[in-house]
Amino acid sequence: MAASKLSSKQTTLFESKCAKISAFYFDLDNTLIPTRAGDSKAIRKLSDLLESQYHFTKDDASLATQTFLKSFRRCPDNTQTSLDSWRTHLWRESLLPKYKHLADEIYPQWLRLRYRYLAVPADYVQLLTRMRRAGYALALITNGPSNAQWEKVARLNVRGYFDCVLVSSDLPWEKPHPEIFYAACNFLSVKPQECAMIGDKLETDIKGGHLAQLGLTFWTPLSSSSSAAQSLDDVEYKPHHKLNQLLELYKYFPRLNAVAQPDTPSTSSRRGSYLSGSLASASGSMSGCTSSSSSQRSEPEKRQLAYRRGGSLPAMDCSNSEAENSCDSFL
Repeated sequence: MAASKLSSKQTTLFESKCAKISAFYFDLDNTLIPTRAGDSKAIRKLSDLLESQYHFTKDDASLATQTFLKSFRRCPDNTQTSLDSWRTHLWRESLLPKYKHLADEIYPQWLRLRYRYLAVPADYVQLLTRMRRAGYALALITNGPSNAQWEKVARLNVRGYFDCVLVSSDLPWEKPHPEIFYAACNFLSVKPQECAMIGDKLETDIKGGHLAQLGLTFWTPLSSSSSAAQSLDDVEYKPHHKLNQLLELYKYFPRLNAVAQPDTPSTSSRRGSYLSGSLASASGSMSGCTSSSSSQRSEPEKRQLAYRRGGSLPAMDCSNSEAENSCDSFL
């Protein structure tokens, strides 16, 4: 059923499954936001800025920015220091000796450009708000280091669109482990077969959706990668459907077309879910799901809160650049 052309029988089954969906689970990087493409655009723009503002040669600017991007993708976070300190360190290591003193100036320039190009597309924002207006529960489930992922959630203002946000480093599991999907189901009070997972990675988003026995899995492969055209014949866990773009969801869920578009996202009507995540920033912490007081939390909720960063978590490595896993070796 993953092929773009379905038989009549497959179409009927697919439509039946769509009709039973009451919750959508979104991956973050390269699904909801253009992480890989956005980071590449920011680096190219910064390279031009290094030439014009800091008088780098073209070759020196290109070398510095590409070296940084490679290092950053390998290790975007470090649990022993702050995000700002770690990234400034990466910039200093990426610059030639005569430019190293500029690391403190270059880092904020890169950060500003990065979030300009990582912005959630306006039509995706409209899709999310229509989903909420149509009564669907929404969860954001992302693998990666806690601080780096929560920074994206905060700076891109996506928290208000979701009833629940789960970051793998706050938990004892990451995608494709089924428990991270079951956690979202418990928080949203929905059954796995009523949920659809949407993501760009076969080995985490799609496999995880199958292991958790979710109702549907939608694959949104990176158009710039060979995976977009790869054959699924040898893939063990095939997506139920491949989306050429996220907006194709309108075709399969008619309820989305029947609701009015609100002016702004509402954060006052989130459905009951209580897991907290942490954002290490000057502004303090933020909740992963709608919060309740300690005395009102159930035992499962208290157990989830115990897994916040700093507790007993599985070791992370730097092998998966797209998932933005953490690296704990500072120097």
